[in-house]
Amino acid sequence: MDDASFIRYLASKRTVDDRALNLRVWNAMIAAASAAGASAAGASSAGRPRVLEIGGGIGTMVERVAAEGLLKPASWTLFDSQPALIEEARRRLAVADAFPVELLACDLDSFLGSAFIPFDLVVANAFLDLVDPAEVLPRMKRLCGPGGLFLFSITFDGMTALEPEIDADLDRRVIECYHRTMDERVAGGKRSGDSRCGRHLLSLLPACGYAIVEAGSSDWVVYPRAGEYPADERYFLGCILAFFEESLSGRPELARGELRAWLDPRRGQLASGELVFVAHQLDVLASGSR
Repeated sequence: MDDASFIRYLASKRTVDDRALNLRVWNAMIAAASAAGASAAGASSAGRPRVLEIGGGIGTMVERVAAEGLLKPASWTLFDSQPALIEEARRRLAVADAFPVELLACDLDSFLGSAFIPFDLVVANAFLDLVDPAEVLPRMKRLCGPGGLFLFSITFDGMTALEPEIDADLDRRVIECYHRTMDERVAGGKRSGDSRCGRHLLSLLPACGYAIVEAGSSDWVVYPRAGEYPADERYFLGCILAFFEESLSGRPELARGELRAWLDPRRGQLASGELVFVAHQLDVLASGSR
């Protein structure tokens, strides 16, 4: 997927994420982050925490927080490894004037190797299931000062469903193979995926010295209304099917022609406004100390 298509994908999933984010976890984050900001020496004023966002893409989380207005950061630092996404975030956020935003094109390793003042809140949305959480979580703890918080939101947790059914056996094998590609993914010589990352966090975070504050489901649920999809969610679903095609082409678990026999009807369902998509995910709010 080229930069322009991926940028549109990230923008199209804004409304999907809006519905998915767990309100209980979100409200706990707002309350706890404001309290942490009030007591932190690094905050510019009472109740205004310093926030870091990892893998922030085109800035939709900043837009969401600014629009809601409940969390009032003293500053927001966002980094992403893809410079094109940072440029798009800069364009989108140029009109946002709610709080100072710093945008950086770098990866987690580079940021951890730089000099920074510990933050009050670290946000990683749809991030941990793309890396090896057992490797990165111990290193991420230093991003927050004492009492600092981590929001790990929209973390995939091993369930994908598409309706209407094509063929029960083929549906099952395609989805199982798709999840397997997540578990086998390697980037830069490192393991970079976990199809059950959400549930694993509930035991991995305490093992890495974090304390879980709140957790809950944040499922993607996309369905048509009278044959039409909200906002740009038809494009979002088209991207999901493209991810299946990219990930599964040439996989030995699927016989020749089986992936096409699955994709073509799914794309037909999307075109006719019938396709339903559900992905199970978890939001977890944690403290960096326990």
